[in-house]
Amino acid sequence: MLFIHLSRFLFMKNHLAGALLLSLIGGAAQAQLSAGTKLLTGSVGYNQIKQEIDSPFLPGNQKLEAKTALFNFNPSAGYFIADNLALGISAGVGLTKSNGYNYYNGQYGPVLVFSESKERALSAGAFGRYYKFVGDKVALYGQVQGGYQNIYRPGVRYNSLPGGIGRRNEGLYAGLLPGIVFFPTNNIGLELTLRGAAYNRLTNKPQNGSGEVKSTDTYFDFGFGLNDLNLGISLYLGRN
Repeated sequence: MLFIHLSRFLFMKNHLAGALLLSLIGGAAQAQLSAGTKLLTGSVGYNQIKQEIDSPFLPGNQKLEAKTALFNFNPSAGYFIADNLALGISAGVGLTKSNGYNYYNGQYGPVLVFSESKERALSAGAFGRYYKFVGDKVALYGQVQGGYQNIYRPGVRYNSLPGGIGRRNEGLYAGLLPGIVFFPTNNIGLELTLRGAAYNRLTNKPQNGSGEVKSTDTYFDFGFGLNDLNLGISLYLGRN
């Protein structure tokens, strides 16, 4: 009799575990972003880097501080042409400001000079994004993108004096961005996106009086650390 009760208990336990597993699998399979859904999203990133510089020319072994602040905003709009696959257009604004110090040989020895530099980057392009759900409310995604960018750097200012001749670069970019999105509701997503891997091909546009020669630079950029995380929010309009 004990053997019969034990067998029934094990059967019910295994049946319940199987039912729960099938329920989880079914829930994960049903979680998707259906074709026809509209996507509105944007990410904001801010990062500040500080560095202390030893200065043997200041009394008491004082230290100087160099600082760089970076801000970026990237809005996008897309349309799901298939389940979990969206195509769209994107734009971007990036601002960088750096303060530091330089030494120059003066008539009576080294001279400490405070320097300020800025950079403004604008971009516009297209993207494709694919989602892979790992639950009802969480999905991983990968985004490929490409487009045009324009970068302008005003002349560096020294000791707060007016800057010299600026520098302008423009060209193409391409990138791969990994991310994760959490859905607190059916139509709202909270995103964490890494800066990822980027390819840039930029041509400098010599300014009048700069004496520069037109040239093209190609380089790769990688950002997969904690400092490269951007926080974003997305709206999924018309999601079933």
